[in-house]
Amino acid sequence: MQFDDIIETYPEHMWGWDTELDRMFSEAYERRNKERYDYLIKQEEIKNKTKYIFLTINPNAQITLLEFIKTIEKMMTKSWITNYLYVIEQRGETLDELGKGFHFHLILEKPQAKSYQHMIRELSNTANKVCDTSNFHFFNIKNISEEEKERKIIYLTGIKADAAKHKKQEMDIIFRKNNNLLSYYNIGII
Repeated sequence: MQFDDIIETYPEHMWGWDTELDRMFSEAYERRNKERYDYLIKQEEIKNKTKYIFLTINPNAQITLLEFIKTIEKMMTKSWITNYLYVIEQRGETLDELGKGFHFHLILEKPQAKSYQHMIRELSNTANKVCDTSNFHFFNIKNISEEEKERKIIYLTGIKADAAKHKKQEMDIIFRKNNNLLSYYNIGII
């Protein structure tokens, strides 16, 4: 006797549990898809409403500071990048650790003439020479509002609110001086 033969011998009301489970799973699946869709729509709206992006690049450990700076300079020469502020920081807290964990933060005004996807692709293609752009720990890009942009400017150019970062900021000054770097680079943001 085959499975189909067995099923046919049972009255339909005996497999009602199966249809009930199917209905429950189907409703849960549809609800989850709607939540995902609503989330994606909301993210798209946020992306379209925000005027700026905030990008952080943490280079791979084997990348030299000179290679990193050349990559940043190449990125900043793209014709559609017109208004920006960026800093190069490091994570060392002592003179022995000076320069450890150097990284880059950028506030960039989104260009009107470029699609968001094109902009991300170009930034990513340039940065992939120094980091894994598929990993958000190394290449992190966020859409930010005008208000968030103002907070980020203070964060990048002023004294950080987190006292634990003050020692790193003191080392940033020495690091930048030793490497002939400005405290920040700015065109049209502040």
